Amino acid sequence: MRVMLRPGLVSITYRALAPREIIELCQQTHLEGIEWGADVHVPSGDETISREVAQLTKEAGLETVCYGSYYRCDGQGFEAVLDTALHLGAPLIRVWAGDKGSARSDEENLKRVADDLARISTLAAPHGITIATEYHGGTLTDTRESCARLHEEASHPNLKTLWQPLRRAIGDAKTEENSDDLRAVLSFLSNVHVYHWIETSEGRKALPLVQDASWPHYIEILRGIGQNRWLLLEFVPDNAPEILPSESAVLRNLLAE
Repeated sequence: MRVMLRPGLVSITYRALAPREIIELCQQTHLEGIEWGADVHVPSGDETISREVAQLTKEAGLETVCYGSYYRCDGQGFEAVLDTALHLGAPLIRVWAGDKGSARSDEENLKRVADDLARISTLAAPHGITIATEYHGGTLTDTRESCARLHEEASHPNLKTLWQPLRRAIGDAKTEENSDDLRAVLSFLSNVHVYHWIETSEGRKALPLVQDASWPHYIEILRGIGQNRWLLLEFVPDNAPEILPSESAVLRNLLAE
């Protein structure tokens, strides 16, 4: 069977736009699915909005790929998150692995987050919904080692992780390190967030995807696992909707090669 790496969008790329506008953008730019964010577009606990967005997405011929929650594995409010994901028709819920990076965490914090991940993975499983941690700085998935240890500690078959490149220096060393990060999580990987960020003296800056020579390497690694995956654009230069056609074209061309 041919491996399908499918292009989509993380809705928080355009927090200022309404869900209907984001759907229209995806249609215009030939993106196939959306990870809907909880912070603006589909608030946790709002059944009316979640059902409406689900219907709009389906009618547009797009797929709801994930519900991007900001649940911090603290035991507070997951039931509302799960209900919203159900109304939205999301097969996956993204969560954050606590509120401390691995360097600041202790064994007690690790166990607390792991236990809650196991708990929510158990709650979601009967509904056919998978839990995935965000691969993100400032949490217990901020390095390949801490991510692997957390998932080993939680030890749940319904728990996966997203992946995104955390190392943003320019050059081959960045590609090699990020590639090693990706390989380390392949056995429990869900979706991938796609962007091109660098660190500057003025802070983090988004650049056009075409300028990042690393993504062909990451995609080659993903093809090697022999499984279907979503690659979701997240963040574009200047958060500009007019940039999305070119970013989408670059991603779709990479996936077609």
